[in-house]
Amino acid sequence: MTSRPVPSANAAVLGFDPAERTWVTGPATTASSFAAAPALEGELLIDEASRQAVATDLGNIAVHKPGAVLRPRSARDIAAMVRFCRAHGITVSTRGQAHTTLGQGLTDGLVVEARSLNRIHSLGPDVAEVDAGVHWKDLVTAAFGQSPRLTPPAVTGYTSLTVGGTLSVGGLGGLVGALRTGLQVDHVRELEVVTGTGDIERCSLHHRRDLFEAVLGGLGQCGIITKAVVELVPAKERARTYVLEYTDNAAFFRDLRTVIERPGIDHVYAELYAPGSRPTHKCYATVFHDGAAPDDEAAVAGLSTEPVVDDTGYLDYVFSIDRLVDGMRETVGWDGLLKPWYDVWLPGSAVEDYIAEVHPTLTARDIGPYGISLIYPQRRSAVTRPLPRLPEPDGSPWVFVLDINTVAETPGDDPAFVKEMLDRNTRLFARARDRYGAVLYPIGSVPFTEQDWRAHYGDQWETFREAKKRYDPDSVLTPGPGIFRNG
Repeated sequence: MTSRPVPSANAAVLGFDPAERTWVTGPATTASSFAAAPALEGELLIDEASRQAVATDLGNIAVHKPGAVLRPRSARDIAAMVRFCRAHGITVSTRGQAHTTLGQGLTDGLVVEARSLNRIHSLGPDVAEVDAGVHWKDLVTAAFGQSPRLTPPAVTGYTSLTVGGTLSVGGLGGLVGALRTGLQVDHVRELEVVTGTGDIERCSLHHRRDLFEAVLGGLGQCGIITKAVVELVPAKERARTYVLEYTDNAAFFRDLRTVIERPGIDHVYAELYAPGSRPTHKCYATVFHDGAAPDDEAAVAGLSTEPVVDDTGYLDYVFSIDRLVDGMRETVGWDGLLKPWYDVWLPGSAVEDYIAEVHPTLTARDIGPYGISLIYPQRRSAVTRPLPRLPEPDGSPWVFVLDINTVAETPGDDPAFVKEMLDRNTRLFARARDRYGAVLYPIGSVPFTEQDWRAHYGDQWETFREAKKRYDPDSVLTPGPGIFRNG
């Protein structure tokens, strides 16, 4: 798409009416109440269908229909619109796949659809430069197709998410990484960012480090990621997973702590099921290999249960959750289901006790027929960025993410169900924070006040707030989380 032509004196142009606080079309010869939008390479849309399509997120709980939608073709488009919005007091949020669940990326102002920036600019032997709207699935596929095969060191469980989206929250290595590689934000060399002042900046550990560290895991508060230079490492050809089942919490954690420390194991995650299920706990321990069979006996030696062994190709393994979600999208209306998720970081010394306390209280309704509860171990020393926030050190080398990914049984509004689950999440988090030292992994549905956010960031609060003042002084960017309600 080429740049929008300069309109003739009588042509209709898109703009904003500051008096009425609405987006409108009007004459190019503007009156005092009409501000023409800047010329763009991409599209600025105010039609009902475009606005309604981005009015909610994966959770289907919060609804905020924006006044306008930007489908940019470049960082210049985003920068121009941020400057325009800043001048007129319009908030701006960026949307990748909108996989938050309580409206964190929603706004009544302008939504930037990052998916229209979807080019892989380069693939080298150890890095790739990609637009923020590139899906991890596409990067994984392209990198694996190189010779030799490559992969990002940490890959989300669901890979149909955008690079910019996961880097804004932290990027948990759901199926690749975590044990030794850290989060996705730990493997970013450089970013291109549009700040809340409408400036386009390159930043890294060596240039504008304060911006770099405020944007990675920063929930969109200080800048909009438009490009990222991310690391690549050699990829194995296949994945062998040992599936271990339990009905006892203590036995499960004994084996979990064994396999996460076992040198030959490359990745581990676990699932929880409602009490009374068989099993109630399931652990997945994976070894990546190039075709020569791993030593099964060494992998599972000393564990209390016999594994089921599943051997697949690397890409089949990495895309397994995508296939599951795509199937539910086709068969059960996944996109329309309510998803009041609960997601927290737990200290390594507390995770077993907390889950022993919480798990017996879960019912089939707490998870739902299409939901899942997950545990992800993460080696603390591999997490190198200030954000996202982790629990305070407790002597354990590990931290854990617990997800209770509740999903409603049928599509449609159900205010009673939403209230019940948000109250549950609030109660669970208060206990986890106050008794066990947990902190939020902020993709889920736990309502937070500004005071909650201050407590969440702890001794990082002032640094984060100063970055906000420096790079988004008028609080234009990403109002959804409510972190800086009062500036």
